[in-house]
Amino acid sequence: MGLLDGKRALITGARKGIGRGIALTLAREGAHVGINDILDDEVTKASAAVCAKHGVKATTHKGDVSTVAGVNAVIDSFEKAHGGIDIIVNNAIFPDQSRSLFETDEAYWDRMMNLSLKGYFFASQRAAKSMITQGTGGSIVCLSSVHSYVAMKDWTAYGIAKMGLRRMVKGLAVDLAGTGINANCIAPGAIVNTLPAKDDAIDGEPYNLDERPQMKARVPSQRGGLPSDIANAVLYLTSPLGSYVNGETILVDGGMIATSTL
Repeated sequence: MGLLDGKRALITGARKGIGRGIALTLAREGAHVGINDILDDEVTKASAAVCAKHGVKATTHKGDVSTVAGVNAVIDSFEKAHGGIDIIVNNAIFPDQSRSLFETDEAYWDRMMNLSLKGYFFASQRAAKSMITQGTGGSIVCLSSVHSYVAMKDWTAYGIAKMGLRRMVKGLAVDLAGTGINANCIAPGAIVNTLPAKDDAIDGEPYNLDERPQMKARVPSQRGGLPSDIANAVLYLTSPLGSYVNGETILVDGGMIATSTL
């Protein structure tokens, strides 16, 4: 018996890295999973295939979740395939997350906010409507960041978006009171986002902190973060283990923020 037997979970941005690790972890615990990404290539298909090896239904849902139309299309596709939704994990990002203050133009700002804040809000809203109709509760998880706690040069726009998510889940928890739906954030630290060498593994090679002395000095746990670290936190929040956690943000950073610096 798994912690999530029969639950239906959609993970955005799940082609590889943290998103893939979340999908595989939930599948191992019995959840049927949907893998969303803006790309639908062999990597995306392989991520779904490895989830399906655990005896669950695993589907792919190509779509841009930075727009309301895109969000609705992806969730419609997921619900058509799975008959409903119990868990949504908002994880989608784009590669160039840092940009200097004076190079942050309107186009970059809009791209950041549309994907990392607006898209997360409307995906949560849309999923919550279905969960309420189903009447069985559910879980909303958003991926925030350590950058929502401490300012670091050239990460201002990203940090603003990620800080907004922390306030957003508090509001969702209040707005969804009595529905059985929990809304929470996870704030990762420095996480390796590469694909593992083995198809059925979650984690790639960890950071070698001996080669990264600045990071080593800032991470009390004395190791780099792995997708499984984040995925296990998602499992906690979406399973009965975390059913009384609501409106919160959990730091999964090896103690990085405890050092008061990035």
